[in-house]
Amino acid sequence: MKKIVILTASMLLSLLTLSAQEDAGKKGWVFTPMPDLGYNSDTGLNLGTFCDFFYYGDGTSYPNYLDRVSVAYCWTSKGAWYLHGLWDSKDAIDGLRLTLSSTYKDNTVNNFYGYNGLASPYDPLWDVNTETGTALYSTGRKMFRALGSIQGKITENLSWLTGLTFRRFVYSDTRADVYDKENTLYRKYMQYGLINDDEAAGGSSVELEAGLVYDSRDVEQAPHKGMYGELYLLGNKDISHKHYDFLKLVAHFRHFIPVTNWFTVAYHLGYQGVVAGEQPFFMLQDISTLYYFDSDSEGLGSRYTVRGTLYDRLLGNGYAWSNFELRLRLFRFNLWKQYFEIITNPFFDAGAIVSPFRLDAQKAVTDPLVYSGVKDGVHLSAGVGLKLHMNTNFILSVEAGKAFEKQLANGLGVSLATTYVF
Repeated sequence: MKKIVILTASMLLSLLTLSAQEDAGKKGWVFTPMPDLGYNSDTGLNLGTFCDFFYYGDGTSYPNYLDRVSVAYCWTSKGAWYLHGLWDSKDAIDGLRLTLSSTYKDNTVNNFYGYNGLASPYDPLWDVNTETGTALYSTGRKMFRALGSIQGKITENLSWLTGLTFRRFVYSDTRADVYDKENTLYRKYMQYGLINDDEAAGGSSVELEAGLVYDSRDVEQAPHKGMYGELYLLGNKDISHKHYDFLKLVAHFRHFIPVTNWFTVAYHLGYQGVVAGEQPFFMLQDISTLYYFDSDSEGLGSRYTVRGTLYDRLLGNGYAWSNFELRLRLFRFNLWKQYFEIITNPFFDAGAIVSPFRLDAQKAVTDPLVYSGVKDGVHLSAGVGLKLHMNTNFILSVEAGKAFEKQLANGLGVSLATTYVF
C-alpha cells in the first residue's frame, strides 16, 4: 500500500510541469503493452503482462474505438493465475457489434465465505493463516469461460442483443499444502448438505442471453454525459447434472451527469436474480456482464459491486446494488504523442442480497461457524480512486474502499485494474 501511495504521488508531481493540450485524435491501430505489477487486497501481489489494442479507422469515430483487442496473463501471490482475451468489434459485421471473450483462471486458494452475507459469520483469525495452518474460508477452483454476443441497432440509441456463454467450474479442497484441507467451510457445507454431492466438484453449463441495450453516452469508456441501460434474460442449461437449469433477469442503469467540463456526477443501479429454476452453488458468485474487460466479474463485493468488501463475501440468489461517484479531472496533457488525463473519483456504494440461497437449510445448522443467527441487510462502503486515461480508452485504475461493517472486511480494500467499475 505504501509503495502505491509513493508511486502515485511521484507521478502527480511530475505531471505538474506538463502543459494541458486538447486531444488531437487517433487513427488506425494504437496499442499499449504494459507490465501487470500491482496489489489487490483479494488476490495479493499481481505479476504479469497485458496489452490493449484499439482501432480507430480514419479517426472519425475517435474517441470511441471501432475494434478493441485485449490479452492478459497474470500470476498472483495468493495462489492464482489466469489467461484472458477479448475482442470487441463494431465493424467486423456490417451494422452489428460482435464481442468475443475467453478466460481461464486457476485459484489454488479461492474465497468461500458461505451463503447469505452476515448469516455466515466471518472471523479473520480463521482466514488464510500460515502460522496456524488454517484457511477456513478457502477452496480450490478452476474456471473456464467462453462467450460470444451480437448487438444490432433498433434506433440510434437502442439495440437488441443475443449471446451464448459456456462455463466450466472445477471445485476442490484448497491445493496449498500449508493449510488444513479437512477444516474448511467448504467441507462443512458438504457435511451439512448445504452443498449437494452432485454440485460439490463444480460443473458445466451453456447460457443463452437475449435482451435490449440503450446507450446515449458521449464516450463509451470514459463518459462525461449520457445514459446506458441493459435489460436481458439469461437461460442457463446445466449440461453436467441436468437439473440445475435456471432463468435469470439482469438489469443495469447508468447515468452520467455533466456539472462542468471537468466534473461529472455518475451513478449505477444494478440488479440480477433468478426468476425460475435453481442455480448451483458454484454459480452464485457470477456477476453477469456483456463485456469481460477484466478476467472476471464476481461477487457482491470486492471491486465489482460493493468496493472495499471481501471478494465473494456476499453470496445469494439475487442481488441489488448501487454505485455513486464524483468524477473530477485533475490534469490533462500530451506526452510521447499520447493524450493523458488524471481523474479522481470519490465513491459511495450500497448493496444487498435480495433473494437468499438455501437460508432455511442454513438456519437448521447449529454449527456457529455456519450460521450466525444474524439477519442480513443493506451493506455500505466508501472510498476514493485515481484513474490515468491514455487516449481516453486505456484506463489505469487504483481504488481504495472501506466497508462500514467489520464482518464484510477487516481493513482497507485496494484494487488495481484497467477500467472503471461502471
